[in-house]
Amino acid sequence: MKKSILCLLIVVFISCQSKNNEKKSVVLPKPVSEIKIEKNNDSLIYKIDENTVVIGGDTLKIEAPFIYSFDGTLDDNKKIQIHISNALTEEYGGYWKSGRLYIDGEDQIFGFGLVKKEKEDFYTGEVSSDENDNGKTTCKLKLYNLFTDEMFIECIYNKKAYKIYPSKKFPSYKCFDKIDYTLFDTREAYKKGQGRDYTPSRDYTFLGEILSNDKNFEALSSNVKYLSSDSLSIKNHDKWKHNFDSKKAVKDEDNYASESLFVSWPIFIDSNIYVVYHYWYNYMGGAHGLYRTSYDNYEVSTGRKIEIEHLLNTKNQNFIDFYENRIKSEYGDGLSDKIEMANTFYILPTGITFSYAPYELVGFAGGEPEIFFSYEELKPYILKNTILDNYN
Repeated sequence: MKKSILCLLIVVFISCQSKNNEKKSVVLPKPVSEIKIEKNNDSLIYKIDENTVVIGGDTLKIEAPFIYSFDGTLDDNKKIQIHISNALTEEYGGYWKSGRLYIDGEDQIFGFGLVKKEKEDFYTGEVSSDENDNGKTTCKLKLYNLFTDEMFIECIYNKKAYKIYPSKKFPSYKCFDKIDYTLFDTREAYKKGQGRDYTPSRDYTFLGEILSNDKNFEALSSNVKYLSSDSLSIKNHDKWKHNFDSKKAVKDEDNYASESLFVSWPIFIDSNIYVVYHYWYNYMGGAHGLYRTSYDNYEVSTGRKIEIEHLLNTKNQNFIDFYENRIKSEYGDGLSDKIEMANTFYILPTGITFSYAPYELVGFAGGEPEIFFSYEELKPYILKNTILDNYN
């Protein structure tokens, strides 16, 4: 009997061990979250994990792109709208949460950035008017609960706090981003004393697809589906991904620096117009890169792009003189005799702002001059039966 019990216990023990071994064999290993590349490897990519790429001494933190629109009311029922985006910066050290803000009656769109401190669970930003505007408008912003249903922005305006919630008309945008790196190992060039500061070749594109819950925007949504004019690239957006490639620099001319960046998001929306901001940056060597900001204005009811010739009698000599004199009064008489009209502009309920690229009007240090014209000033030159009839 004792022998039978002992045999039974041995069989049970062996069976349990077998089952434990089976369990151990089917336990899935933890997913590899980091790929380490040996130091003697020719590549300058040292490690890649789920959200971070370390290239040499530089770290690129990869985040999900987004565009969100918010709207609400302030003092005396002033409407406010805020558009924030998440896109790579020129330096490519990571994503920059930035935005544009407009308040009823203002002559400009305000830009701002959002940052998050380590011990805080919200993002903060400050919006200030131009120095020439006597500091008329200053807002402090706090963005809470990003990516959640409870997301909102606290706006401190005229010493009062307001909660601004995501827009019901444009709750969000379906966003896409693409990063392409081509990395060159310049260490051999450095050994020979020929190497330049290391900068990889990189390209970045960020855009969004318009999503609207308002039927009045159907024409806009169908005609202007994406915030970009690169239709070929957009068609392949589902294949976009972050590509990282490494090459050995064989010749000194292989060791070059190249950067390109294109981002696009909305800056103003109402029942009449939809204004989109585009920013382009390119560096191919030299003291600095080149950049350009442009704007597209769309008529909501038709979805068509609005050209300045649709609004103003720009061929009228009186208008030409008026325009040139205004530019000279703001930027001095040192400008050329003939001043070309800016080829990009944006529309607001208060007037039209024309924008020049660097070097177009003044030197590179002068940035991108913007000149605002109120509808009262433009009244003699506004064409009849235009979208501007809704504003003046």
